[in-house]
Amino acid sequence: MSSPETGQAEETAGGRSLAYPLLLIIAGALGFIASMALTIERLHLLEDPEARLFCDVNPFVACGPVMTSAAGSLFGFPNPLLGIGGFAVVITLGAGLLAGARFAPWYRISFAVGTVLAGVFITWLQTQSLYVIGKLCPWCMLVWLVTIPIVATTVVRTLADGSLGDKAQAIGQRLDAFKITIIAVWYLLVIAAIGLRFYREFALYFFHIAL
Repeated sequence: MSSPETGQAEETAGGRSLAYPLLLIIAGALGFIASMALTIERLHLLEDPEARLFCDVNPFVACGPVMTSAAGSLFGFPNPLLGIGGFAVVITLGAGLLAGARFAPWYRISFAVGTVLAGVFITWLQTQSLYVIGKLCPWCMLVWLVTIPIVATTVVRTLADGSLGDKAQAIGQRLDAFKITIIAVWYLLVIAAIGLRFYREFALYFFHIAL
């Protein structure tokens, strides 16, 4: 039998709170737009491999080299296609929760596992972008930006709603107060990695200072 705390957590997970569904809808929509934009730009490159893309901003901020790299098609097709499908699921779940839908524990767990895999995937792509390709892709960074809060909030909520048992629920309830901190620290780590990798390029391009 569920405890009152578990029932309350499940009601929140079932869509009584607006914050999480709105996060999924807004972040999912932004991620979907970014994935669509990357797909369109990839089609432009197929038509003309020498084309200058809208997202090719400067020598180190450009999506063309990222999309055409081996990491840009890890599974044999362009990565943005994964984003289109994945963010469509995120938007759909958010809309369902906003409408008051309640999902079974297995579905919430599956969605949480999917977001964790997405978090691992974007982290790997970040390392490829920074240390292998040496370019920053604007649309890719938008995907990173929206994926991080989706992962953090979904994992914490899934732990806290009791889907994974009482021990996991206790951990999730403790972490719930630190969701914003977790997201902020994750952002800061990514920003720091970008700064450490590209500080010379930033200094030279924007301030004409060679370091």
